[in-house]
Amino acid sequence: MGSTGLLLACLACAAACAAAPAFGHGLGLDTLTATVGGATYEITAQLPDRFDDDSKILVVTVRDTALPETPDVVLHMDVMHGGGSILQDTFLAEGGSLSLGIVTADGEVRLSGERRSGALAGSPEVTGPVFGSGGLYTIQLRIESVGGEAMPDSGVHTLDLLVQDPARHAGVSLDGGEAPFTTKSYFDTVSEFAYDAETGTVDLRMPFDWSAGRVSHIPVLHMEVHFPKDLEEFVTRGYSGKVNGVDLFRSSVTVDDFSTPEERTVHFVLLQDHLNIIKARMERPGGQLPDHMVFTLQKTQDIRSQLSAFTQNGDYQVDMTWEPELILPDQSTKFIFTIRDAYTGETIRNSGYDFVLVRDGKVIHREQGVAVVGGDFREYMFTEEQAGAAAVRIENIQGTGQHVEFTFAVAPEFGAAAALVLVAGAGAVAALSRLGMLGWRPAATAR
Repeated sequence: MGSTGLLLACLACAAACAAAPAFGHGLGLDTLTATVGGATYEITAQLPDRFDDDSKILVVTVRDTALPETPDVVLHMDVMHGGGSILQDTFLAEGGSLSLGIVTADGEVRLSGERRSGALAGSPEVTGPVFGSGGLYTIQLRIESVGGEAMPDSGVHTLDLLVQDPARHAGVSLDGGEAPFTTKSYFDTVSEFAYDAETGTVDLRMPFDWSAGRVSHIPVLHMEVHFPKDLEEFVTRGYSGKVNGVDLFRSSVTVDDFSTPEERTVHFVLLQDHLNIIKARMERPGGQLPDHMVFTLQKTQDIRSQLSAFTQNGDYQVDMTWEPELILPDQSTKFIFTIRDAYTGETIRNSGYDFVLVRDGKVIHREQGVAVVGGDFREYMFTEEQAGAAAVRIENIQGTGQHVEFTFAVAPEFGAAAALVLVAGAGAVAALSRLGMLGWRPAATAR
């Protein structure tokens, strides 16, 4: 995948893809650069972000980067899904552009349209079970001719598009009730899911090809796990992650409490370097690599770590922690925070703010303050009636209206054993903004 594909992929992850369905490593688009017959071409495959009915259009373009206009290109295209080929034929891309109408339907795949010298031309259409189910669709293209000149050694060029199909899963909570989860994959379909409430662990499985050629084509891989914020047994300050038993970097597992008010989203974001490290740690002499990827998400026992969140526009970063670590009713809790410039990481002196505590969507406490040296703290004593899930917000930073939010749990006073359980589960997770949740500063490059 070329630099454009990487940029789109990074933008897709940075946005968390929280609103509309997403397709491909980017927003329905994958692109690469290839050298064929001494010329450099930018090859792109694109689907619309949103399908309102069963009619879709797959747009494939081949652009000669050195020419203002690209001549006609004859392409052989093979679309694969679920381990097999579902569509292959030869197409004429007039001026380097092909628009293939897709009508998703049951039955066999049928192609229709005008043929010129064996290639489908004009406005061809395919009808059948194509792009109708979730998962990864791999498009392999071979350039057969450009401007009537044959290209016998053009090679095969691979692009990936994803039809996303969010999957809902029902686990069993500690009290025997339902623990609802949703997974969103931006690579392939989740095939298995398991939640162990006692160990605080989620495992999910996805098909994956660990071959060197496949991994080298993936700049970033993104997976999301969603669950309700009131699932207190799984709401903790931090989470650790593994893939196929290999520990992930801390930066690979991030938390977003901002995009969906009632849900917490945990993101797995794996760059190509991370995939190569995981692969190297799985490899054994003479051993065979698996054909899947198992993501493991587990509550961490370390609730001392500082949390960081970014405002919606990415201008401010707030670091937050509190004392004591276990928040109990009828004791004073000190919230300690620092306000920083998100671009430089430097603290911002004389930062005005509103300190706000929220429970069940209602403000239970608000006070104004000024972080004279960039850092400050506020104290509050929760009552027994305020036990449960809550949130702390730092609002209206420097009078801009921007804010951050962290969620946590106030442990009810109903016995030492239950409190010990909540020691691991209590805590806040940063409400990372669409920039902050990837751990990238706005001024940094997407690499």
